Amino acid sequence: MKKLSLYLLFAVAGWSLTACDESFNDYQQPTVFPQEDPIVIEGFEATPTAAASENIDLATLADEGLQLFTLKMGKLPEGMVIENIRLEAWPADKSESVATNVEASEDGKVTKAELVNLVYSFYGKKSTERTFTAKLFADAVKGAESVLITLGDFTLKITPEEVENPYYYVYGNATSSKKEEAYKTIMTPDPSSDVIFTYTTKFVSSGDMKVWNSKYWQEGHESGDFSMLYGSGEEKPSSYKGETGKLEQGRNASIFSPTKEYYTFTIDLESLTYRWVKLDNQNPASYSVISLIGGFNSWTGDVDMQAVDKAKHNWYAKLTLTEQTELKFRADHDWAVNWGFGGATGDWTVNDDIWAQTLSQDGGNIVVPAGTYHVYFCDITGAGHFVPADN
Repeated sequence: MKKLSLYLLFAVAGWSLTACDESFNDYQQPTVFPQEDPIVIEGFEATPTAAASENIDLATLADEGLQLFTLKMGKLPEGMVIENIRLEAWPADKSESVATNVEASEDGKVTKAELVNLVYSFYGKKSTERTFTAKLFADAVKGAESVLITLGDFTLKITPEEVENPYYYVYGNATSSKKEEAYKTIMTPDPSSDVIFTYTTKFVSSGDMKVWNSKYWQEGHESGDFSMLYGSGEEKPSSYKGETGKLEQGRNASIFSPTKEYYTFTIDLESLTYRWVKLDNQNPASYSVISLIGGFNSWTGDVDMQAVDKAKHNWYAKLTLTEQTELKFRADHDWAVNWGFGGATGDWTVNDDIWAQTLSQDGGNIVVPAGTYHVYFCDITGAGHFVPADN
C-alpha cells in the first residue's frame, strides 16, 4: 500500500499554493520555486489493483476500461478539492520520452480509449505487448491555485488489439481524383510485417495524397470521420515533398510525392512514418489492359480490369465466383505476359492473414475459393489481392 506524498510549496505559516492555468498543465513544467521535502499526510493512500500488474489486452477490454487503483482520501485543508487525477506514462524502453497523460477517475478507473491513445502515441498499431512506466498524480485545488500530489509508481503492460481491418488505400490527386473510387487504390501489405503497406506507381508531385483505412469507406465517408485517416505529421508547409516523414492518425494534412516519377510509397504503422523510394527502372513495361481469365469463364473470355491510377499500372475488378476455380492475370488478352504463383498451382488462402500475394511471370494457376471479391493487381510489382467483398 502506497501512502500519498504531497509536494507543498509553502511559506513558514499556512499554505502558499503555486498558481496553475485553466488547463492544469503545471505538472509538465519545471517547478518555479524550490521544493521542500515531501510531506506525508496520513489518511491518503493509493493501492494498485491486481489488474494493474497484469497484461491489459485491449482486444478484450470493454470501452469503460478497468480499475487500476483504489484511492483512500484523507483530510485536505479547508476549501481544497482533488482534481485532475492522471497517470503520466512513457515507454519503459524509451526513458527519454515525454510522458503522455492518461486520465483516471477518482475510483481509479481508466477507459479503453485512454489506454489506446497511450500505446498509439508511442508505438503505432502492431499487436505487441508494451511496457510503460507511469506515475500517478492529482492536483489539490483551491480556487485558481493548485498543489501537485504524487500517488505512487506503476508499471503497466498493454497489448493493443490486432488491426481490425488490414486494408489501407491511398487517395488524392497524386493517384486518382475520383473520391468515390478511392477504395480501388489499395496498398500492398509487407509479407514480413502486419503494419507496413506499400503502393507503387508514377506519382504526381504536385498532387496531395492521404491514406485511409477501409473502415472510412464503410463508416466514416459520409460523416467525414477523419480518425480513420492518416496524413503528414510534419510541421512543414502544405507543399512539403520530403522523402521521409511522420505519419499521424486523424491528421488532415496532405502527403506529397517528391517528384513526378515512379516511387514505392511505404507507410509504417509501427513507427508512424512514411517514405518514398524511387524505382531504379523509370520506364516499366506498360499495357493497354490487365484481365482475369480462368476456369470460371472456361479460359475463353477475359474479365478486363480497370486502371485506377493515372500511370495505368494498378488495376481493379469486382469478381464473383460461384465455385472454387483456377485463374491467372494476363496483359493485353494474350499469354505472352501473364502472372501466377511462382511455382506450381497454388491456393489463394483468403482470410485476414493471407489475402495478398506477389505473383510471377508465367507462374502457376491461382486457386480461389467461391465468393465475391475486390481484385487488385499491380503490373510493376506483381502484387495481387483478393479482398472478400461484403456485397
